[in-house]
Amino acid sequence: MKKIAVVVGVIAGILVIVLAIAWFLFDVNHYRGTIQAQLEQQLGRKVTLGRMQLGLLPLRFQVADPVIAEDPRFGSANFLRAENLNVQVSLPSLIRGSIQVNSVALRRPTVELVKNKDGAWNFSTLGPSSGGAPTNASAAGGPGRQFALDKLTIVDGQVAVTNLQQNRSRTVYDHIDLTLLNYTPGQPFSFDLAAHIQGERQQEIRVKGMGGPIVEANPAVTPFQANLTLNQVGLDGLKKFIEAEALSTSGGFFSGESRLESNSGNVTAVGKLTLDRGRFNNVDLGFPITADFNLADNPDTGIVKINSATLHFGQTPVSLAGSVNTMGASPTLDLKITSGDVSIAEIARLASAFGVALAPGTNATGRLAVDLQARGTASNPTLTGSVKARDLQLSGQSVPQPVEVKALDVALSPSEIRSNEFNATSGKTTVAARFAMRQYSSNSPTIDAGLRAPSATLPEIQAIAKSYGITGLDQINGAGALSLDLHAAGPLQSLSSAAITRALNGTMVLDFSPLRIAGFDTASELAGIGGFASALSKQNFTEILKFTGHVAVKNGVAQSDDLRAQLGVGNLAAAGTADLAAETLNMKLSTVFSKEFSDKVGSSKVGGYMKTALSNDAGELVVPAIVTGTFKQPKFSPDLQAFAQLQKQRLLPSLQNPAGALSGLLRGLPSKTEEGTQEQQTGQKANTVKGILGGLLGGKKKEPAQ
Repeated sequence: MKKIAVVVGVIAGILVIVLAIAWFLFDVNHYRGTIQAQLEQQLGRKVTLGRMQLGLLPLRFQVADPVIAEDPRFGSANFLRAENLNVQVSLPSLIRGSIQVNSVALRRPTVELVKNKDGAWNFSTLGPSSGGAPTNASAAGGPGRQFALDKLTIVDGQVAVTNLQQNRSRTVYDHIDLTLLNYTPGQPFSFDLAAHIQGERQQEIRVKGMGGPIVEANPAVTPFQANLTLNQVGLDGLKKFIEAEALSTSGGFFSGESRLESNSGNVTAVGKLTLDRGRFNNVDLGFPITADFNLADNPDTGIVKINSATLHFGQTPVSLAGSVNTMGASPTLDLKITSGDVSIAEIARLASAFGVALAPGTNATGRLAVDLQARGTASNPTLTGSVKARDLQLSGQSVPQPVEVKALDVALSPSEIRSNEFNATSGKTTVAARFAMRQYSSNSPTIDAGLRAPSATLPEIQAIAKSYGITGLDQINGAGALSLDLHAAGPLQSLSSAAITRALNGTMVLDFSPLRIAGFDTASELAGIGGFASALSKQNFTEILKFTGHVAVKNGVAQSDDLRAQLGVGNLAAAGTADLAAETLNMKLSTVFSKEFSDKVGSSKVGGYMKTALSNDAGELVVPAIVTGTFKQPKFSPDLQAFAQLQKQRLLPSLQNPAGALSGLLRGLPSKTEEGTQEQQTGQKANTVKGILGGLLGGKKKEPAQ
């Protein structure tokens, strides 16, 4: 036995030496043409190989920059290109002068998968043909193709998918690993597919299971059973992986498992998925979203059937059932959505993250019942059913005091969305509101909405406005009374806020005392026009001791001729317009500075000599001005025409009668400024209360939530 072991050892040593010598002396590049021809016959495609080396243990060819051409019937681009290819071959087949490929390993390959308009995939034509002109069977991967492989490995690959049958654009998936074992035509095989998502944590999507045998005539209907696992997959990385710009303002991490099965092309998925640390439109939800689902998908028809699905928003469940047709440019819905009687807190927070109903950061308590049927395109569905809310209370850091809504009922039909007349109450202020939208899914919807507050206070109106996402009043602080009666009625060109604002009509009565408006300093601006700005220290706000007036709104344009403001250094009278939709101003001001302030800056010396200010009989400085521009950037300029009229008439108002100056200032005032109108009309929101209070005074506003 010892002699036998010695003999075997000697033979093994000699064999190793011979193989080592062969490895150093043998140049496999001399056989590149033969190897390419053999691979082309094996794959049925044009093959180009770069620099080659021979590897031992196991015997393999190492090829740089391999390229497999595309089937001409699917386009001119390459089917596969890689940085490196390892091909393990059978030694006996190599000795016989042929190549039998046992396994293939690709590093950093790029693979193009194309489904043509007839539903055939380009990979279905891989493998040797039966010879002669290609038949329909061989063209679709028929019985003539017998491509077999013990093992296929892809490391850090990139796969691009183009579906011409469903007219879908090319989608790229990166960082793909694949192991395919025991692939033989007519036999089952195993696979392990993993996609690694770059970013925070160990993020991975993995599909592992058994498939086959391949249906040669239509590989898409090949049966398989697999487990799909998502391990802390972040939305930030996922949107890059699937190139989904729609998720650009979303975040969170998906985890879960589901069982996938495919039979005759019908794919079912049963499992559970959880989204943690969810964020939409850069608003953190503060609770997980969990989905328990049972889905069925038919790739040929593009219809995903939701047999059952329950979404848990925190502790709040919502049920879905129906179908989604993914064919075409926009998915088509036929969904039933029900909630039962549940807490509104989590649903309201999710809605506010999408800019619906409430301001981001607003907390809501109360009960909600949803019973809806959604049909039509996902971008513009029609709704049937009802939404009922009871005992709502809205609060938050930006809401100074809670807002209560006892009952809100919304009825929906394919032709109309209508609410009951509901009250929003904050402190002693109650705002009565109602709304209706007819033909809301058409290109010309019709609105019928009303808003009444006969006796309200400014802080409480601000609380109600902020809870519903109106941010324009953030720059205003103060106390006083506000009465409003506004309504919007008529056809709209669209459902944008600008179009709705242009339908507004009604009245407002203002009586505020005191009031501070952030963003500009009226007294300093007017003093600058008069030439004595150095007498005032400029501030980033306007202090008003008392502000009164009546405002009429007509087709979205606020008009007034009796606005009065008492400043610390004098009195101001204003008249003009503010286009609430375009957010532009056209106001005329007459400001009479107090005697004390006028004496301080030397009114007796400036009277009659300055071109933008005059001194009246009481020794008070008078500055006529024009305010134009936008709500965000008001522009103060001297009213030279009014100044000339006053200088000619020698009739100037006293401190007790500042409105007298308006008699000559307001003649010929246009209804609205044309400056910047077209630029401001597009893509901006305006709200009536903000426009009238802030707009007429030239105030700036914060950008509202989308």
